[in-house]
Amino acid sequence: MNAQRRLALLWALVVCLLVGHNAWLWFGKGLAPDTDILALLPSEERDPVLQQSFTHMVDSAQQRVVVLVGAKEWDEAGRAADAYRAVLSPHGAILSFDAMGDDAQAGWLADLQRHGSLLLGAEQERQLRKESPRFWVDSAPARLYSAFSGPKLGAFRDDPFGMFAGWVQERAGETPVRPRDGRLFVAGEGRQYVLLTYTLKKSAFSLGAQNAVLPLLAQASNAARASVPSAEVIQAGVVLHAAAAGQQASREVHTIGVGSMIGIILLTWLTFRTFKPIGLIVLAIAIGFLGALSVCWLLFGRIHLLTLVFGASLIGVAQDYGIYFLCNRLRADPQMDSAQLLRRLLPGLGFTLLAAVIGYMGLALTPFRACATWPCSRPRAWCSPG
Repeated sequence: MNAQRRLALLWALVVCLLVGHNAWLWFGKGLAPDTDILALLPSEERDPVLQQSFTHMVDSAQQRVVVLVGAKEWDEAGRAADAYRAVLSPHGAILSFDAMGDDAQAGWLADLQRHGSLLLGAEQERQLRKESPRFWVDSAPARLYSAFSGPKLGAFRDDPFGMFAGWVQERAGETPVRPRDGRLFVAGEGRQYVLLTYTLKKSAFSLGAQNAVLPLLAQASNAARASVPSAEVIQAGVVLHAAAAGQQASREVHTIGVGSMIGIILLTWLTFRTFKPIGLIVLAIAIGFLGALSVCWLLFGRIHLLTLVFGASLIGVAQDYGIYFLCNRLRADPQMDSAQLLRRLLPGLGFTLLAAVIGYMGLALTPFRACATWPCSRPRAWCSPG
């Protein structure tokens, strides 16, 4: 009896330590779970330069929000666009407007000019393959002295054959967007649109960023339509699709979770005719959850929100052990105490736990890295559909 009492006191001490540590994490340290979904992907094992360029390309694309504000008249489209921008202007820490003035154009042209000798348009590449050296000897002076040789970007000595200028012209021909009155202009379907681009300061897959950005975009759209009732606002960006998918997943998870909870409570009540077993099982699961949370933080120094979601999904598996024990407690010999019953059930419970662990270990052994880092040396068909 004394041994059981000492064991109970030790267990109570462990529970108090877990509760105190979790209280310090959430209230003292202000623990905030990581909500960036891409943070769960393994790092790519590639050439560092290729990895850096790929990461920069993906980040710049997923952080961009593109908005078209249109109306039948250009002046009306401009007023609606100004009203849209006015709402978002105070929130530059979340969404920054991509200005398209002379300084911005000169900036991105300067960045490209550093690699101008490597940028060739399709026409320049064809000429390099087909034309004779004499053609290039004649073309350089002609371009220098001709007033109709196209735009001259940079010094003549840096681009005597107009390769970079031709590449820029070819890129400009790929989009119908043109500058007009200090704005970006595009027309279609009887309307004239002002193109606005914004850069998201946080990850587009961050739940916190999604919750902050979507209301702002909705307010800006309402302000544009209030300024010009006939205005049309079209918004595009990865953050919008990620938020829509997240909301749908949240609804599905809540539906399944609430349904499972109601089902468990109902079945437990029909079996035991009391809520005491539910309380005991929930208490055991809560202690395990607090312990797992503390261990994760001590090992990794951070906790992802999906880790908590995945851990919560294991509750349906964890509660089976408690129900199995309590069901056998009802049918067991009244003279047998709980410790003796647990020793008798331990082999079966151990095999059940082993089967569950083997199943979840299969997730860790799955070659997820090959799918997450594609393109790689393996064929796409080798990777799982996910």
